[in-house]
Amino acid sequence: MSRPLAVVNYILGAWDLAVSGDLLLQGVIFAQTAHYFALYHSEVLALRAFVLGLLLLTTLKSMQMISILWIQNVTHFSDIRGASMMFTTSWPQQINMASGAFIAFYIQIFMCQRLWALSNNVYIIVVLMTIFTFSLIAAFIAVSLTFNDQPIVRSTWISLHFGVVFGGDLLLCGSTAYFLLKHAQYVLPRTAGLLNAILKITIQSAVPGAVCAMVTLISSQIGDKSIPARPSTLVSIISSSLLPKLYALSAMWTLNSRRAILLAHLSDQDTSSNDNDGQTRSGGRRISGGHGGLEFKHLGKVQHIQVRTQVQTMHHADEDRDLKSQGNCGQFRDVLDEE
Repeated sequence: MSRPLAVVNYILGAWDLAVSGDLLLQGVIFAQTAHYFALYHSEVLALRAFVLGLLLLTTLKSMQMISILWIQNVTHFSDIRGASMMFTTSWPQQINMASGAFIAFYIQIFMCQRLWALSNNVYIIVVLMTIFTFSLIAAFIAVSLTFNDQPIVRSTWISLHFGVVFGGDLLLCGSTAYFLLKHAQYVLPRTAGLLNAILKITIQSAVPGAVCAMVTLISSQIGDKSIPARPSTLVSIISSSLLPKLYALSAMWTLNSRRAILLAHLSDQDTSSNDNDGQTRSGGRRISGGHGGLEFKHLGKVQHIQVRTQVQTMHHADEDRDLKSQGNCGQFRDVLDEE
């Protein structure tokens, strides 16, 4: 009686919790997507297409998870053994890793594009794309071995997939933080504050996915592999199922946070201008703009004015640093235009 109870607790129960968590996060993604389209009416077509594609992929993923729940709890209602063997007999569960890896790869391409616009460093982008492509290939190989019933070799490729994904996430987040900090050294204090706010959002949005990937990697490696029904299996099933949705939330969080960051920056700028000039400028009108959202491309104009004023008022000292600041601000303005 102990073995069937362990299967129910650590395998069947794990899938029930994983499906519940997946549907909960999908509801948040629906809300974030609706919020995005409500705020950014004039967004560039490429970003709108990315968000729609992400919505489609995550919705299909949730439909797959619902089918797993139905087959496990309805089709195999009185067949505990059959339900516990779905990983080798039921295709919705067999392709679970591949579907999750594809969603993660889709988002990782977007993040690499943002890093390219920020850094213009072809070497780091090539390294990252190589890492993420290998992780996707490893996931598909693991799925193919699942269909061919080769559990030992499959376990190796699963470990490679999660290990490479975790390493790539750390490198991507670290590279983005590095280039943001690098640009912050050569811009005016007001713009440096904006970069620090973006850095904070970058780290905050990346932490949940990175932690989930780390938990999945660790839980897939510990425990007695000869006993599938163990506590680490429960943790691995749940975390690996939630990982692609956490990636999706990270991307939507980054996109939807742009307006709040820009409004805070413009508010600080207007406050500083009022203190210096003793006059009220048009900050309130910008904040209540009729389109319901401000685009990052507007920030480029603000940065340009700041740098040009600095050059005009301090042309007699440290001209080289001002020119370098102007060049880096122009480069960052291109990053925001890409957004």
